[in-house]
Amino acid sequence: MSPLLVGVVAYILLTAALSIPFMLRARFEFRQQGKWSPMTAIISGLIMHGHFLATIALAWLDRGSLFAPNLISLMVGGGLVLGGAYVIFLGRYAYGSQQRVYGLLEDELIQHGIYKRTRNPQYVGYSGMFLGAAIAAGSGLAMLSALAFVAIIHVFITWVEEPHMRRTFGDAFDQYSSQVGRYVNLFQRNTKRAKSRG
Repeated sequence: MSPLLVGVVAYILLTAALSIPFMLRARFEFRQQGKWSPMTAIISGLIMHGHFLATIALAWLDRGSLFAPNLISLMVGGGLVLGGAYVIFLGRYAYGSQQRVYGLLEDELIQHGIYKRTRNPQYVGYSGMFLGAAIAAGSGLAMLSALAFVAIIHVFITWVEEPHMRRTFGDAFDQYSSQVGRYVNLFQRNTKRAKSRG
């Protein structure tokens, strides 16, 4: 392993370990003040964007360890990266505010856009991008990093965000949850919808 690859792997392991105290902080702030502090929002952004850049670097440095990249893997992986970025864009567009994206404003359960298909488009989008990078490069380490991200995000959503949404929006969130999948709805149902953070 090259020193650069070791450094990237160490960074990813460190951010994974720091996700535990971050979840505790985020949960505490949601419970105490109903939103995050600016510092927690900054940490969240650094973790998400830093992990994305590290996964891209890992995919490049470890390319070919799982399988030799080829035209099909590049097309599938590239499609997932572009599709994931588009889903993230749609989620942020539906929020209408960067403050809502980063948990600084929890004032509305929005009922339009991509949130008719998924309650967590940001996380779905990032997961798609991470998996896409790993597939495009044929990288085993990037695939492990992407799967670890998916597992950590699932714990974060179910332990931190969803309890906060239930406290904040009550029955409206419960109704929404029964109508729209946590991650993906393949078919739109003919029911009223709302939106969760994510």
